[in-house]
Amino acid sequence: MYLPQITLTGTRRSWSACAICALLLPACANDSSDGTPSSVGVAHAQTPSTSAFQTAASRALPAVVYIQVEARPPQVVMTPYGPLAVPSQPGAPQAPQAPLLPFGSGSGVFFREGGYILTNNHVVRQAERVTVTTYDRRTFEATVVARDPSTDIAVVRVQGEKLPVAPLGTSDSLRLGQWVLALGSPLGLQFSVTAGIVSATGRSIGILAAPARAEDDRASQAAPLEDFIQTDAAINPGNSGGPLVDLEGRVIGINTAIASPTGTFAGYGFAVPIELARVVADQLIRFGEVRRPYLGVALDNVQPVDVRVYSLREPVGAEVIRIEEQSPAARAGLQLGDVIVQLGETPVRTVADLQAGLARREPNTSVRLRVTRYGRDVTVDVTPGIVRSGGRPEAPTATAEGSARAGLQVAERGGRVVIAAVQPYSTAARAGVRAGQVVVSANGRQIGSVDQLAEVVREARAGALSLVVEDPEVGRVIINYELTS
Repeated sequence: MYLPQITLTGTRRSWSACAICALLLPACANDSSDGTPSSVGVAHAQTPSTSAFQTAASRALPAVVYIQVEARPPQVVMTPYGPLAVPSQPGAPQAPQAPLLPFGSGSGVFFREGGYILTNNHVVRQAERVTVTTYDRRTFEATVVARDPSTDIAVVRVQGEKLPVAPLGTSDSLRLGQWVLALGSPLGLQFSVTAGIVSATGRSIGILAAPARAEDDRASQAAPLEDFIQTDAAINPGNSGGPLVDLEGRVIGINTAIASPTGTFAGYGFAVPIELARVVADQLIRFGEVRRPYLGVALDNVQPVDVRVYSLREPVGAEVIRIEEQSPAARAGLQLGDVIVQLGETPVRTVADLQAGLARREPNTSVRLRVTRYGRDVTVDVTPGIVRSGGRPEAPTATAEGSARAGLQVAERGGRVVIAAVQPYSTAARAGVRAGQVVVSANGRQIGSVDQLAEVVREARAGALSLVVEDPEVGRVIINYELTS
């Protein structure tokens, strides 16, 4: 017996191990213990004709894009023992002169007028430059509008004319066995189409709850939200962010992950439902973050033993296993052992059902929960709080123009000009310039801003720089070295 590897499907060139992202409520759970997904309907239909597939592909493909991402290698700092690669820190600049290198690729789809593209967070998470190629082979520089690790959704934008927008369908009415197409650029094979069926809905596979990279921890305060559509349409690395469409060519999901022992397609692909992706994307555009209702409970799927303990009719619902003090749930009167079986008018079969349903509602708006409390049906009205997730990319750190010539990178911090990084093996590094030193003067001129240092470097016609710095270990010192041409 083997355990399949769950893999996010953006292609990635990694200089270190590439981790997974993270997602709504304070606790998440996997599918119900008996493996039953939240949707149990089965579609009974004949195999569609070839023309049905062709029509769906021709309607959706013009709005699909190929996304290429460039990033820098990890920051390298000089130590007494030589250069040392260190992980990126918040606000810390990368090593000077480190070139942008191809880092990965994925897919996306125009879903809104104005050049807005829906894709996955993990496709653009570390991007410093994003290039988008459209189906008609136009190329654009793109900007990351905002991204949400808790749902693995991101929005990027390009400026251009005559940009097609894909029709959006609904994922709420999907039936098991329904035919779907997966569109994208798997393994760099641009604008490919594969076909399959909906294998399950409401899947929670634990991929977004895996240990997140530090930058995603800072970007998300919400717990993971997984409510995937499972499909056997072939999805491979590079498909991430591309659309899953129905046979009308309407987007019903955003391709995100695969379960495979090899890292390539083995029959199991997963997509974020479009109903959830659309809500998240709209909030990322409006607010630069996701604002989600918050109950303040930990939940688990109902187990067979719970049916006997709580006198349930069937093993469905979301069991309350912990309640935070002074949380919205506590104030509303929810109790340990309550099994939530309905949210508003929507049945709740799993934790994912409840999370997905809450995610589509506005925070601070009352909602009615129907719970089973040791065999009794109880109605609880609760006004959820708000939990925030995701954010806009950090603005680049201010650095001196010409810093590459000086072999260093600087930033203004607390009204002082601080050396943030030093180019390994540069004349600056050999002369003793170190990250953390504060620049007092350069070539005899007092330095109080990044712009002043940039001006001194530009005017250094003798090709040399004389820095007076405050070193955190040895105090004030003068360092003279040659500039690169």
